[in-house]
Amino acid sequence: MIKNKLFEILSTLDSNEVFFGPQGFVISKTLAALEEAQYGFGKDETGNDLSGTNAGDWQSSWLIIARDTELGDPYFIDASQDELPVHTAFLGESGWEVELVATSLLGFIKCMNLLHSHGEQAEAQFVPDENSIVDESTLVSLQKILSEHADNQPFWQMFFNCYQDWLVEE
Repeated sequence: MIKNKLFEILSTLDSNEVFFGPQGFVISKTLAALEEAQYGFGKDETGNDLSGTNAGDWQSSWLIIARDTELGDPYFIDASQDELPVHTAFLGESGWEVELVATSLLGFIKCMNLLHSHGEQAEAQFVPDENSIVDESTLVSLQKILSEHADNQPFWQMFFNCYQDWLVEE
């Protein structure tokens, strides 16, 4: 049941690779890609469950749907919740430190489609070029729309802060 809903929503993606400036997402759209994405997180190479029940453990209801192209951080849904909220996480000293990206998978997909249509990149960029969005009002508008789609402002504020830092540093 969950996989049918998941694939139905993932099928609305414009592209399974989305890049915006230095940041990128590779999204799993097939059953094989989804199963492979779980290795090292929810499963080991032989399919054994790696989840736990303690704070900081990988949870059995988490299903990776995408990876960050720079650091490899996972983006995952929580399949125990109807809206399939999307989170990202990194492995800290006391286990997985989780951050909400979007309150629903539908919202996350809307964000990915919007970034794809504005980024129009084939890969992450190391330095800005003539196609990089530098107009402050356009960036503010994009951040606002993404925050609304995701129903989550903190993640997208951080995302655009990183983008703007990239523009200034390079």
